[in-house]
Amino acid sequence: MDCERVCVLLDDECCPAYQLSAIRELAEQTSVEFPLIVINDDEFRLRDQSPSYLARRFRSWGSLLPVCAATELSRAIRGPPAYDERHHYSTVDALTESTVVRCSPLWEDDRWRSLPDPLVDRIATETDVAIRFGFGLLTGRILAALEYGVLSFHLGDIREYRGRIGAFWEYLEDEPAAGVTLQQLTQRVDGGRIVAVDDVPIEPRDTYGAVKRRQRSILGELLVEGVQNLNDPDFEPRVPETLGPYRSSPTVPELGRFLRKNGTNAVRRVVTGNRVTENETPSHHVDDFS
Repeated sequence: MDCERVCVLLDDECCPAYQLSAIRELAEQTSVEFPLIVINDDEFRLRDQSPSYLARRFRSWGSLLPVCAATELSRAIRGPPAYDERHHYSTVDALTESTVVRCSPLWEDDRWRSLPDPLVDRIATETDVAIRFGFGLLTGRILAALEYGVLSFHLGDIREYRGRIGAFWEYLEDEPAAGVTLQQLTQRVDGGRIVAVDDVPIEPRDTYGAVKRRQRSILGELLVEGVQNLNDPDFEPRVPETLGPYRSSPTVPELGRFLRKNGTNAVRRVVTGNRVTENETPSHHVDDFS
């Protein structure tokens, strides 16, 4: 086994439960070690940004902006759904002995960030592969410095759906399933080399939140499959023959269709006792968007 030393890239000491669950499953199902954790030390605050940056940021969300604001308000009042509750990384036994390095990334522009060269050299020396659960859009030397690259999840099948809103488009277009891709990052957004890919069903009466929970529930098994693939001498990460169009913000009519579908299914689930399927975790957030 050659891909056995893992660097974990995190945005904070406390991480969403689904990320820690995926790391825990990788540790339990394989013989990998985690010698290094790199934590983002950049204190990015919207209130500190320039008016022009804020205008571009808000415009990029388009019609979704009020929906995201309402979701954040709901989370502030009721708390996040269970899969997004934050826990300290040390709750994963395999990470308790890891060396922790804090790093302020270098901003290449409004979206892309890179890691300082001395840190890249250290990561490449001490580990074989990195798993990105933080630092946003990464570029620079880190992408090619590690033998097995930087792995990152996209909540969609990049061959069909790219963009930052997860399963939104699959849900809106009544697809029977929503994909999850584990990719080896390249310079193209949601256009990396495929290491592992799978999908989860979308049932007719699902809420968007139910689909999101289902996607996150398979990250661990995909991570295990991906590392096992990288250790197979006959395996080569696949460059997608085609990539789906990059989608950002929906139009107002598209958002209206989404809200009608999600709202109707949320009411149905409340009326029927918020039943869950085999692959779901019960949650009081039947219509969580973010």
